[in-house]
Amino acid sequence: MSEKLVTIATYNDPTEAHILKGRLEAEGIVCFLGDEHIVGAHPFYAVAVGGVKLKVLENDAEEARTILEQIQSGNNEYLLDNNIELAPVMQAHPAEEVCPNCGSEYTVEEKYSKTAFSLSYLILGFPIPFLNRNYKCSNCGFFWKAKK
Repeated sequence: MSEKLVTIATYNDPTEAHILKGRLEAEGIVCFLGDEHIVGAHPFYAVAVGGVKLKVLENDAEEARTILEQIQSGNNEYLLDNNIELAPVMQAHPAEEVCPNCGSEYTVEEKYSKTAFSLSYLILGFPIPFLNRNYKCSNCGFFWKAKK
């Protein structure tokens, strides 16, 4: 006896669809992704094909929708295992520069200007590393230029 597949959600990003598919599978729900390869190969076609479709068996659809709603509302029960510690988003070590905004010692140095680097790559066909000492605070997200 074959069961019908039902589309419960669509996504423009295949990565997001895979993450949520994995979360549903962890809950024991059999699910599939449709049009993931088309959107992955040609991201601009995502709207034309209707995005990546997350499909589940018809009898699991209501439970899957409930889980997705709880994930999107920020319910941590479905996001994390309570025994796992969260890793910091940015690996920062105490540096010689202190954040002028909050006083944190956890800063990350950026040596290259990303804008100039990207523009040189687009215009010349190869990147020119424009040295630039910028820092970003891992605590508050503040950017600043180094004092010379």
